[in-house]
Amino acid sequence: MILRSIKNLYRSSLSLLAATLLGVLTADAQMTTVPQVSPAASVSQTVGITKFTVDYSRPSVNGRPIWGKLVPYGLSNLGWAGATSAPWRAGANQNTVLTIAHDAQIEGKNIPAGSYGLHLIVEENDDVTVILSKDYQAWGSYFYNPENDALRAKVKATAAEHTEQLTYSFSKVGKNSAILSLNWEKKQIPINVSVDTDAIMVESLKAEMSNAVGFRYQNVMDAANYLLANELELELALEWADVAINRPWVGRKLPETYELKAKILDKLGRDQEAAEVRAKIKEL
Repeated sequence: MILRSIKNLYRSSLSLLAATLLGVLTADAQMTTVPQVSPAASVSQTVGITKFTVDYSRPSVNGRPIWGKLVPYGLSNLGWAGATSAPWRAGANQNTVLTIAHDAQIEGKNIPAGSYGLHLIVEENDDVTVILSKDYQAWGSYFYNPENDALRAKVKATAAEHTEQLTYSFSKVGKNSAILSLNWEKKQIPINVSVDTDAIMVESLKAEMSNAVGFRYQNVMDAANYLLANELELELALEWADVAINRPWVGRKLPETYELKAKILDKLGRDQEAAEVRAKIKEL
C-alpha cells in the first residue's frame, strides 16, 4: 500500500512538472519578438486640442497586384470565428486602430471619444465604406462582427502617386478639421475628420479653472481671453475676468486685468461699465 502511494505521488509530481514546463514553454512562445514583414507604425495629429492617432502595420506592394487581388473588392470570405465575410483591416497584422481624444465627427457622422478598429470595404468603382468597430482589440478582420460597428461612412478613393509601403497621413489641418489619408500602391483613400474645437475648449477651460490651473491669474486671463476672442460665453468670460482681479490669493489689480474686463464689457455693449473699469486703471 505504501509503495503504491509513493508511485502515485511520483506520477503526480511528474505530471505537475510536465504541465509547468509546458506553461513555461508556452509563455516563452508568446513572448518571442521578431521583426515583422509589415512593421508597426503610428501617426498622430492634433486638431484644435483633440489628438487623433492611427496605430497600424505597413505592408509593402513588393510587386504584387493590390486592389482586387491582395485587397479583395467587397467583402472577403474568411470563415474564421464564425465570420463568413469581413472587410479589409486597412493595414496588416492586428487591427488598425484609430484613437480619438474627444468626441468628433468622421465624414460628418458623430463618433464618441475612444479607440476603434478601422476597417474598409473597397469597391471596384473606387467607392469605399469606412467602418469604425468598437471591437478594436480583435486580430485583423478575422473576428469582425458588424454588430460592433460604431460608425459607417462612404468615401471615394482617388488615383495617386505610387506609395510602396502603406502609409497613413494627415493633411489640410485646421482648427476644426483635417483629412486622414491612406496611401498605398497608386490609390489614396481620404477620410474627413472634424471636431467642434470651441465647444471642447469651453468644457476644457471650465475644468481647468476648477483645478490647480485656476490658481494663477495669468491662466484665468488666458481662459477669459479665449472666450472673448471667439465670442463664446461672454458672461462667463466676465466672471473669470473678475476672478483675475479680485479672487483671494489669485487676483491681481493690474492694468492688464482691468483692461481685459473692460474689453469684455465693450463686447457685451456695456459701455458705461467699461468706462468705469478703465477709470480704475488711471487710478493705478
